[in-house]
Amino acid sequence: MSQPEYLAALLEELLGRGQHDPHDATVRRAVRLRARDGCEYCLLPTAGQVHVDHIIPPALWDRYTSGRLRPVVPAPDRRGPDHLGNFAWCCAFCNTAKGQQVAHRIASRTYRLFDPRYDSWSEHFVFAHNCLFIVGITGIGRATEQALGLNTPGLDGPLGTRHDAILVGRYPPYWARQWLVWPGA
Repeated sequence: MSQPEYLAALLEELLGRGQHDPHDATVRRAVRLRARDGCEYCLLPTAGQVHVDHIIPPALWDRYTSGRLRPVVPAPDRRGPDHLGNFAWCCAFCNTAKGQQVAHRIASRTYRLFDPRYDSWSEHFVFAHNCLFIVGITGIGRATEQALGLNTPGLDGPLGTRHDAILVGRYPPYWARQWLVWPGA
């Protein structure tokens, strides 16, 4: 069975359940495969500590479903805080920075953060300077770039880790190399 067929079967099996435990090995495998083995926010390859992120945190779920979590609009098919449709594969850097955030203010406007289940990465971000930097090109992209500190410097930060992954050919992921359109990329 090919990987896409395996993922489809795994998702079909899991979608029959009402809730999903983000610590369950089968759930984690499905989320990881769906994410193509990389953080769904910064695209860092799976290495070290990786989390299953609640895109909409459980503590904010009631505000989300009632439409009071502005500027985030409820998605009709997101079936609960502990459901595959609300999970994203997330590196430790992005997960720690995101915390309970779902939106970020830039100047006088608040934008929702990038949602891996509904947004396309390439519509909101580009690579710059040989893929070292991730640049938000929309309000959502810029808000996510700032809120998650995607370009925070330091040897132990996402920028240093991304640099190391570039040097050994592990970043950007092979499937994201089609997005190398930014000058200096």
